[in-house]
Amino acid sequence: MKKNKKQFSILIPEVDSNLLLFVINCLSQIKEFKLFVIVNKPFEEIKYSRNISHYTYYPKFSDETKWLSSIEKEVNEHNIDIVMPINEYGIQTLIKHKNNISYASKLVLLPSIESFIISNNKGLLWKHMITYKIPCPDTFLYNKNEFHSENLLEYPLLIKPLEGFGGGEGIHIFKNKEELNNYYSSNKNKYPYLIQNYIDGYDIDCSVLCENGEVISYTIQKGILFGEHAFAPKAGLEFLYEPDLLEVVKDLMKTLNWSGVAHIDLRFDNKDKKFKVIEINPRFWRSVEASEIAGVNFPYLYILKSLNEEFEIPKYKEIKYLDLLGLKKMIKKNIFFLFNTRFILNNTPIKYYLKDPIPFAYMFYYKLKNMFSFRF
Repeated sequence: MKKNKKQFSILIPEVDSNLLLFVINCLSQIKEFKLFVIVNKPFEEIKYSRNISHYTYYPKFSDETKWLSSIEKEVNEHNIDIVMPINEYGIQTLIKHKNNISYASKLVLLPSIESFIISNNKGLLWKHMITYKIPCPDTFLYNKNEFHSENLLEYPLLIKPLEGFGGGEGIHIFKNKEELNNYYSSNKNKYPYLIQNYIDGYDIDCSVLCENGEVISYTIQKGILFGEHAFAPKAGLEFLYEPDLLEVVKDLMKTLNWSGVAHIDLRFDNKDKKFKVIEINPRFWRSVEASEIAGVNFPYLYILKSLNEEFEIPKYKEIKYLDLLGLKKMIKKNIFFLFNTRFILNNTPIKYYLKDPIPFAYMFYYKLKNMFSFRF
């Protein structure tokens, strides 16, 4: 960190993202940072966080220029050092307009618009990986209202929307032609999609911070406990080192000349013993807290790199991690897990909520309220 300045002011301009609290929890570990947040939901629970220096609400703008102007107002008013978007909309919008905004020099490292668009669209990414010989599943693309050809791939098959979904939503698996035809007929193919071979193997992910295509820091984590459904983010993770996987990720990010953070979903193929890239999340991710607990604070390192600050590349610990859903599942399975306080305090996000309980309490309250509204 710079010796002549005690604190850095960080602005997170947020738009409809459930990632905000995860990123804030990671940055709350750094005393030198003052955090400023823009939200477009007036009752966002984050405004009650003791980790936030200033919270500003702006209504959601359909006009991108108004949103960019709201950021400029906050940058000038609070003497912001770094502007860090964390989700797809914010990142893509700031990339598109960075040559026309006064605070461009305050932006974190960002990829080119071409690379971002490729990474954010499963179909374009697949074509890119085929061109550069990056291991990936056999895939076929279909446009809206185009019927599938069931003879192109072997069952079981996966169907996925090309973009616009997250958390595994919109992904379905089909064991035979009849199941796929029934799904297609009932859904009338509302969006462009792709069909992929289902890979017999296991999910494994890699989170990265890059500059000009070079991986600066990373963590590798394998799912050990299912989330809310089969394709949802895993509720339990195990951090490990996989040199072969890392080489695949390095090759991919180099072809994209990537700058910034990203989370790459892969799957190990039991058939040919290769790690294959499934998709890229060109933004922050749900397990960013898990990486921080393992020893790599991606939001912190991202800001340091963007400020041209030197830092030692951290090594992460090979630990197991449970999110709140995973913790709930383990306690439900074995009530005595509650007494494993060392693990709960060191290998789950509980530590964040003990230090900053009000946002968590509000989240819990609204979840219960929605649950009872749905039932009654």
